[in-house]
Formats: sequence, structure tokens, C-alpha cells
Amino acid sequence: MTEDAPDVLAEATDLTRAEEIRLRYAAIVESSDDAIIAKTLDGVISAWNAAAERMFGYTEHEAIGQPITMIIPPDLHEEEYEILRRLRAGERIDHFETVRVTRAGECIDVSLTISPLRDPAGTIIGCSKIARDITEARQAQAALRRSEQRLAREVAGAKTLQSISTRLISE
Repeated sequence: MTEDAPDVLAEATDLTRAEEIRLRYAAIVESSDDAIIAKTLDGVISAWNAAAERMFGYTEHEAIGQPITMIIPPDLHEEEYEILRRLRAGERIDHFETVRVTRAGECIDVSLTISPLRDPAGTIIGCSKIARDITEARQAQAALRRSEQRLAREVAGAKTLQSISTRLISE
């Protein structure tokens, strides 16, 4: 055995660990219920997980290489340019609520967390975007607000009736 053998063995062990970590992260991304999308600083999709397929209706093959604006309503394209500007500056964007559009043309409410992606030298080369569909939660909040407003109107009506009844009884 040569003197270099321990170095080769250590490098092989490090590569094996790195591959295990990479595979673990890949499994996390693929099993996530949240859409996880990577894009370049030019806004071109470079990664698309299974949850993104379910949420937006495009397969990975259809999405990769396409502009991210394919899932952004036209009236919100300026919002995307602002996001890209902030990412180029190294900023992370947490829980940004907005609207996206599915392949079927349905608008969905989403909460986005967007982080810069860096190369080994630390240069920002793109971003990762985690999207959570909050449409049902928004609809439930709106229904609750409508119910509270209806209840407030009914209570006000009941108070008016009580006031009228009290006056009639006292007369």
C-alpha cells in the first residue's frame, strides 16, 4: 500500500457522503407537497418537482426551459421582474402572497418563498422558489368574513327589533 492510499480512501468516503446528501435532498424535494421550482436569473425554469406538476398542470419535461411567466398572469409580469431584481441583489423573499395560473387557466393563490441559488464561488446564478397553494385557506377566510358580516347584520336587526318591541310595550 502506498502513502497516497489513505488520501484516496478519504476522498472516496467524502464523495460517497456527498452523494448520500445529494440523494437525500433530491428525495426531500421530490416528496414535498409544495411546488419547488428553480429558475435562472433570466427567468427560465431549470427544475420542476412533482408537486409543481400537480399544482400547475405542466410536466417537468414541458416546464423546464420555459419562461417562468408561463405560470404568472400577464398583469403580474412586472411583479416577477421585481422579484428577479431583488434576487440579483442577493435578497431572500419570504411568504410573498400572490396569484399564479395553472395550465388549465385557473388562477390560484400562492405563498412563495424565494431564495438565491449560488455557484461554488458564491455568485448568484438563479433562484429556488417554493410555492404553497393557499387558495382554499383564502376562500375559507373570505367565507368566514362573509359569515361574520351576515351575523353582525342579523344582530343589528335583532337589536332594532328589540328596541322597537321595548318601545311598543312601554307605550
